[in-house]
Amino acid sequence: MTPARDAFVGRLDALSELGALARSPALVTVTGPGGVGKTRLVLEWLGGRGETDARRTALVRLDGLSGEGAVLGAVAAAVDMPQTGGRPYREAIVGWLRDTELVLVLDNCEHVAEDAAALIDALLRDTKNLCVIATSRTPLGYAGEVQLRLPMLDEAAALDLFLSRASRRAPELALQGGASDAAKAICRAMDGLPLAIELAAGWVGVLPLDEIAAQLTEGLDILQRRGPVPARQANLTATMQWSHALLSPRARLLLRRLAAFPAGFALGAVAPVCTGRELARGDVLPALRELVEHSLVQFDMEAARYRLLHTVRLFAMALATQAGEFDEVKRAHAAHFSALALEARAADFVPEDHWLPRLQAEVDNFHAALGTLLEAGCGVEALQTAAALTLFWWTASRHREGIGWLRAALGQADGAPAALLAAAQFGLGFLEAHDTGDWAAAARELDLGLAHLVGLNDPGADHLRGYLLCLRGECDIMGGEAEAGLARAREGAALIAHCPEDRWGQGFAAWNVGFGFERSGDWERAADRYRTVIATQREGSLVVRMIGHQSLAHVLEHRGQALDALPLYDEALALCRRVGLSRLGDVHGSLARLLADCARIRVAAGTGRDEALALALEAEAVAERLRDGAAREAAAGLLRQLETPLHPVGLFRRQDGVWVVGLDGTQALLPGSKGLRQLKHLLQSPEAEIAAGDLAALADGEPRETGRGEPVLDREAIAAYRKRLAALERLLAADGDALSDEQRERVRREHESVSRELATSVGLGGRTRRLGSPDERMRVNVTRTLRAAIAEIETLCPALGRHLAASVCTGSYCRYRPASPIDWRF
Repeated sequence: MTPARDAFVGRLDALSELGALARSPALVTVTGPGGVGKTRLVLEWLGGRGETDARRTALVRLDGLSGEGAVLGAVAAAVDMPQTGGRPYREAIVGWLRDTELVLVLDNCEHVAEDAAALIDALLRDTKNLCVIATSRTPLGYAGEVQLRLPMLDEAAALDLFLSRASRRAPELALQGGASDAAKAICRAMDGLPLAIELAAGWVGVLPLDEIAAQLTEGLDILQRRGPVPARQANLTATMQWSHALLSPRARLLLRRLAAFPAGFALGAVAPVCTGRELARGDVLPALRELVEHSLVQFDMEAARYRLLHTVRLFAMALATQAGEFDEVKRAHAAHFSALALEARAADFVPEDHWLPRLQAEVDNFHAALGTLLEAGCGVEALQTAAALTLFWWTASRHREGIGWLRAALGQADGAPAALLAAAQFGLGFLEAHDTGDWAAAARELDLGLAHLVGLNDPGADHLRGYLLCLRGECDIMGGEAEAGLARAREGAALIAHCPEDRWGQGFAAWNVGFGFERSGDWERAADRYRTVIATQREGSLVVRMIGHQSLAHVLEHRGQALDALPLYDEALALCRRVGLSRLGDVHGSLARLLADCARIRVAAGTGRDEALALALEAEAVAERLRDGAAREAAAGLLRQLETPLHPVGLFRRQDGVWVVGLDGTQALLPGSKGLRQLKHLLQSPEAEIAAGDLAALADGEPRETGRGEPVLDREAIAAYRKRLAALERLLAADGDALSDEQRERVRREHESVSRELATSVGLGGRTRRLGSPDERMRVNVTRTLRAAIAEIETLCPALGRHLAASVCTGSYCRYRPASPIDWRF
């Protein structure tokens, strides 16, 4: 038995009760006859939740859907599930939401009650923190269901609603005397049904209030005598039927034909679907305006879209069926949206930031169109439509929906042209790979596509064969066979090259070849191909251009060119945001991974620490939402790295024929020199002693000169110098009265002289220098070039020059010994 809460005084009580019941895990079904404002109540509750209720919400409108696949697809999109991983749709949704704290609203469940109940049962059995709120005319029959039954509006509330809506039509309306009695009579006749009251208010300004009341009373009496129709439903039906009778002929025609739209629709779709047979294109706008004014059609100004409430659509469907034209209008609807899919495909969905939102808004219409085509036995047309939408299913993360429609259409596509069958197999392979990551299964689908093209030698077949071969090569590469995959991709690219007008295809082919080079270790050729991808899409696909920038950035980063990679990653992120992408699969990653890439490259380049921190935080949050474990781990690692104390960042890099040097954001450009090359080797090995000859050889790329000369001083002389130097140091350290000022100055000058003489004969660590030896020449030359380079740096970048002057020791052995660590970027 379903628990119910029946006794409500008003809307505030219902809102309060809904808040008390909406605790997870639970199912709360908001029930009541059509027109009692169930959806409005739930939306009002969602919008009015306090800060203490921080749960995520997802609203799924089911009124335009039919079939389990459409229901599950709508839920998957609402909860941001990008992939199924090859699992059954329902199982994948349950797994996705298993640990998520969420309020899931399933609106208008009555016509898909069985499918909704099956999903709810699975969710509430296998998730921990999920609350489901369903709206339906009747309970769903789930064992743990709690029913919140909404009553009709009481007389005062009904009158308030009527006045609110009526004043929009007639601002001067005054309820005095008989007018007040008539308004109350209208509300009583509607039994407090909000939708019925709105419909009745639509006639204010057209008829006097007492005439509206008389018409409604008469219509209700007639309807109630016809049979066992519940009074409250009869009132709503009576109101719609009465409203319909008072519409102009063209508005009546349009209303019943609008029943072909399962949910929302744009103005541009109305004429192609609804005109003909007594309704001209010029009639559409005035008729639609009439329907909106009388609340039979709802208009969303922000989205610029129209829709029929489910109750009104059922009424319109009955009218269309009685007129014998519902099937005809459904076929017109299917033809229009099939043509829209083909139009988008012909344009390669370019630009995607125009096409993707437009097609996203029409998902319910595409489902209905494909269903109509399959019901009518038009399998070839259904296959053509589903295949045309392949790139849409991918970029919209609706892989499983696309796979389902392609398979359903293939099952009814007897006699389809070989090229269409091959295109469908490409779509299946493409979507399966990105949804499941099973590249071997994708390869089998693509091989079937190639088999369909055997014996076909026309240019169109070769072009399609090129697509199949490129993607088949990617399957090989992902399976560890890089050389074989590269060969297939190059063969496919050569075929696509015969159609230079196919810019999307040129980019697709170049990327697959570049990917083959990358996985084969040929980074230079991979970079060239990725540059080609970008060049082909200057005015083309935003998605392909994004992938090109991302891939080229990866190659440059691998080669140590972090500064060059940084703007490429940033451009890829900007394009990703512009199109609104979330996840494109294992190869091209996700928004979360791209955010992590942009944070990481800033760390590697030693620039934009605050930006890197913000990007890493966003990457972590998006990865959590998308369940992208790799991106979440990468973001967490970056955050740990960014939280550690910073060392100063130094820059010492050769780039485009010049040297870029700097310290902590201050940079300078210098022409190449031996001293700079030698400095780079020292900086790369802090604290290490490097012989002057070895340092020169490393910098010049040539073997060092070796050999020994005579010592500058023999051992006895060196020992005597050292003995005299020690004596002089003792004198200088003696009390001030031991020496006069003149004597102290004489001792100091002698100390300097002996020190210089000793320095010319003894190197770093006490090693003896030899007169005329290659080592001595190297010592002199390297010291000179290093000091000259440091002096030049100090002129343009004083902070770095001072650091190097204090940290670089020269002599027979050179060493870089900084007082504190520097984080160098080479």
